[in-house]
Amino acid sequence: MHGSTFEGIFAMPLVYLNLPANLVVVALLSEGLRLPPDVYGLLVSLPFWCNLLQLFIAPAMFGRFRARDIFLTALWLNIVVWTAFAGVLGLMPNSVRTHATIAAGGFIFFAGLTTAIMSVAWTTYTQSWVPDRIRAVYFSQRNRWCQFSNLAFLLLAGFALARPSLEMFGAVIAVSCVLRIISAVYAQLTPAEGDPVPTIGASWSEQWARLRGQTMFWRMVFFGMAWGAVLNGFGAFQPVFMLSSLTESAQQASLPLALALLFGALALPAWGRLIERFGARPVLLVAVPLWALASLPWIFITRETQWLLYLVWALTGAINAGIVLAQLNLLMKLMPAGAKGFAVGCNIAAAALGTALAPIAGGQLLSWALGGGWAVDTVYHVFFACMPVCAGLSLLLLRRVREPRSAPVEHVVGALRNVRMLAGTLGLGFLAQALFTPRGKGQKSEY
Repeated sequence: MHGSTFEGIFAMPLVYLNLPANLVVVALLSEGLRLPPDVYGLLVSLPFWCNLLQLFIAPAMFGRFRARDIFLTALWLNIVVWTAFAGVLGLMPNSVRTHATIAAGGFIFFAGLTTAIMSVAWTTYTQSWVPDRIRAVYFSQRNRWCQFSNLAFLLLAGFALARPSLEMFGAVIAVSCVLRIISAVYAQLTPAEGDPVPTIGASWSEQWARLRGQTMFWRMVFFGMAWGAVLNGFGAFQPVFMLSSLTESAQQASLPLALALLFGALALPAWGRLIERFGARPVLLVAVPLWALASLPWIFITRETQWLLYLVWALTGAINAGIVLAQLNLLMKLMPAGAKGFAVGCNIAAAALGTALAPIAGGQLLSWALGGGWAVDTVYHVFFACMPVCAGLSLLLLRRVREPRSAPVEHVVGALRNVRMLAGTLGLGFLAQALFTPRGKGQKSEY
């Protein structure tokens, strides 16, 4: 577990680059290559289409190889792809500008495909040897150090991208690859072997038969798909809005994003203890509404009030850290023992379907609205106004999930009673009462 933590710390710069709509890739596509919103939305959706594609590749691999071996192989291939991209940006910047969509799209696709397979293998491999009784606490501590690593990288990358040339983008990616090589060495030396290869390889149809009747698992998957669509459909364009209307450079935009990582890292131990004590589903049912409330300032942020960026990123960063941790723990608890790799692949593929379609639709909508002559700030404010509403709607899917050995949701609220007090001081006492008050005699509120 110590080795896995060190592996995660050195991995984070390149892991961050593998995330769609991260600040470095956003700055590269929108500022360095000057791609329009519709093309940008298509390119940042490519990794999610790769997550769908892995569903047809991963089951056959897990029937023949250990999850650990698949993870390490995909990890090294991912490093090779990003190293090649860094070399092309640094050595042939003019060619990249001439063929921007094809060049950037090609590298993003192959990096996304290796990342998709690596994610399935890592989740399957890690679930096999991290004890269930300490899983939430362990991952909260591991993710905390990873957040600090990501914070340091984001600040340094923002400073380097004060001059956003393609050569500088290549240098940032190259440094990330060097650190990822150190991470890969740690992963290679980790003594945990994980589950062995099945003596009799299960076919795709056999694994599907085992998974098909897992009702709670599929309900959790559909929630993940809806939540991914909310997070990426709107979140993919938040850095674009910041760079085009709010901040002067990627360096300035990196500061509130870094604050999100810092507050997320500080909040993770508390989220881990809450998940361990009450369960993942109750924590999600509290965290998602809090995230929706914290996202409201996006509706009216302007260049004159851009100080609100620090508040909104700090709050959503702290809350989103708990959401990510709870989703991972809920997945590990609900996936069946007989088809772990296939279950993880189905979960990633389903989430990818929502997260792939959302930025494409969002990009098309923004291109149409911006082409209609409306003010840029107004278009983005109306666009972001839909975000809390859609987040709330995703809870309708989560409420139907039943998690083994979890406490009622009101127990989590009791542990977060200060949130109710804060709601009252902000004039939102009516909302707190609506959420936390029982509906009738002998009934409990969902929250």
